[in-house]
Amino acid sequence: MAHTTRTALRRATAALLMGACAAMGLGGSAHADTNIAGKKVIFVPIAMGISLTEGWARRMRQHADMYGYSLDVRDAAFNMNAMTELVAKAITEKPDVLVVHNPTVQLLSRQIKQAESEGIKVLQVNLQSNQPSAAFVGANWDRIGREIAEDIVKECGAGSGKSGKVAIIPGQLTAADSVIMNEAAFKVFEQHKEIQVVSNQASDWEPEKARQITATVLQQHPDLCAIFGHWDVHTMGAGNAVKDAGKADDVLVYSTGGGDDVACKAVEDGVQDRIWSYDADGQGRDAGTMIDLLLQGAAAADGSMLSVESPMKIIKAGADYDASLCWKM
Repeated sequence: MAHTTRTALRRATAALLMGACAAMGLGGSAHADTNIAGKKVIFVPIAMGISLTEGWARRMRQHADMYGYSLDVRDAAFNMNAMTELVAKAITEKPDVLVVHNPTVQLLSRQIKQAESEGIKVLQVNLQSNQPSAAFVGANWDRIGREIAEDIVKECGAGSGKSGKVAIIPGQLTAADSVIMNEAAFKVFEQHKEIQVVSNQASDWEPEKARQITATVLQQHPDLCAIFGHWDVHTMGAGNAVKDAGKADDVLVYSTGGGDDVACKAVEDGVQDRIWSYDADGQGRDAGTMIDLLLQGAAAADGSMLSVESPMKIIKAGADYDASLCWKM
């Protein structure tokens, strides 16, 4: 978002550590010091039990075990009221670092500001609040939205012989990924008047709701060319609706996601066609590294939010399909 300041992209943990230490004026070893042993980290994700957050937690635990600090995971289980309560309780416990996974740009903004004002460093993972904090690790949603929109124009736009009709299925209209990707995508579509967005309905992250939305759109627009789902998990429902309607050869199903082996299977099975993966396994390593640095007192000299952008992988059906792009738990 506009208030973030992205640091140079770190493609490996060692590079991240060395670069971040140099950028923040930290001398000495590029590894976490033993003085972070005994410190406390609390992670509040939107939900556990999904590969995205399980992958992050696994990597963060590896760092915690290696350097002797605690990591406590509090599962909000897709309940937004529960999430604000869990974050409020976490703040009262005064952890050294609070890691949050924002369901919307606004929900946790007041609490993030409160935590930071009380000396708790907040790391936001993948979905940003409109409230800046000590650090962010995650995808470049503007880039993803732009690249998918450009690919849709190529496949469905002028000269393609297709209708140009597109359905967008966000998870939440006010989630950071959906806000930024929609803004980027519509900027592209506005330059190509033959592209018509016929639906932009949120699924609330639920595959069944995405399936129902897609089934209705296909009834209303049987010549639909593409679906842009904002998360591969709920887009499974959209892809299955396309298959059920006998439209798998006519409608391209795009999504984004953490890129685990379930994503590759979806492409292999023809449920989704193209997935922009931000590699949740790599994000977990970067989040663990950022926690190590924050526990050592890392901060940007100008007070801005430290930010590490996740490398992008495109999992694509057809001749370019590469199963090695996906990771396994």
